Amino acid sequence: MTGYKRKILANGPRAGGGFTLIELMIVVVIVGVLAAIAYPSYLQYAQETKRADAHAALLRIAALQEKFFSNNNAYTTNPTALGYAANPAASNDGYWAVSITGNPAVSFTLTAAPAGGHVDPDCGGITLTSAGLRGPAVCW
Repeated sequence: MTGYKRKILANGPRAGGGFTLIELMIVVVIVGVLAAIAYPSYLQYAQETKRADAHAALLRIAALQEKFFSNNNAYTTNPTALGYAANPAASNDGYWAVSITGNPAVSFTLTAAPAGGHVDPDCGGITLTSAGLRGPAVCW
């Protein structure tokens, strides 16, 4: 065997082990493509989760309003009368502040507005009325 062939067989094609720069760059490109696909889906999922927090708060306060009405023959515009510590009432996770407006004798409107640094570009305010009307439709 010549000296050249003996050297290749003894050391193998890559004597150092490790990865080449090309292999590393291919992995970086694959990870980048996966991240570019996954990140927008994650943001959408996070927004929908935060909106679910608003929906739960609105529905809970609406149920408390109906209970309050059955006991007092009127609605209230003060969340503290419904058992909340502050006005406006905060949602469970604190992403939304719920305020109550309307004519207490006949109706109420609940409005959840982003709070605590949360920003929702599509839903600046999510509403629910005593008649069951919900708005805006894109937020429900």
